[in-house]
Amino acid sequence: MRTAALIALALAGCGPAASGGGGRWPAPPAGTTLPDRVIWDFEHATAAGVDAFADLFDFAEVGAFEILLHRYDLIGRLELSDGKRAELAAEQPVPYPAARERRNVSRYFPRFVQRTVGTGGCTGGPPARPYTQLMGQPFEPLPPEHAAYEPLRARVNAQLVGGGVVGVRCRGGHGGLALVYSPRPTPRGYALITIYDDGE
Repeated sequence: MRTAALIALALAGCGPAASGGGGRWPAPPAGTTLPDRVIWDFEHATAAGVDAFADLFDFAEVGAFEILLHRYDLIGRLELSDGKRAELAAEQPVPYPAARERRNVSRYFPRFVQRTVGTGGCTGGPPARPYTQLMGQPFEPLPPEHAAYEPLRARVNAQLVGGGVVGVRCRGGHGGLALVYSPRPTPRGYALITIYDDGE
């Protein structure tokens, strides 16, 4: 996952099972919205370690989101070098394997996640960067020459229904991250489907 490299079905939830932390951290306050719950779990999972952090993700959907996003990067979301354009143009509309994305997200943890959370005090809000702001919006139709990506576009857009993107910044850390989340019929109520750096 690139360093330009993830919340909202709200369960106000109470008790360890509803917290999504498996008893490792307390449930959020009653009435917490889903984006705020994502931030709550993100801060507490980071404090609990990389495995707890990784458990917040649906890595199969991370792989789908990332390969689709690359196609939009190729057609203009990012300014790319010739080498990067050639690399993305050679990709096929096949999601990256979940195991690959878990490795990448785990590598992201010490460099960006722990930097952002620091000692805590995290709050959510709109992402800072225009690029990350777009990540919570449905992906628009692609030009006809990229029609092979239409099934992936439908898959990712379905994941975003009831979900979205939230920016996170923390008093005890520095920098920011953008978290993209998707609803789930689970005690936690959502899964993260990608995470990106959102600037200093």
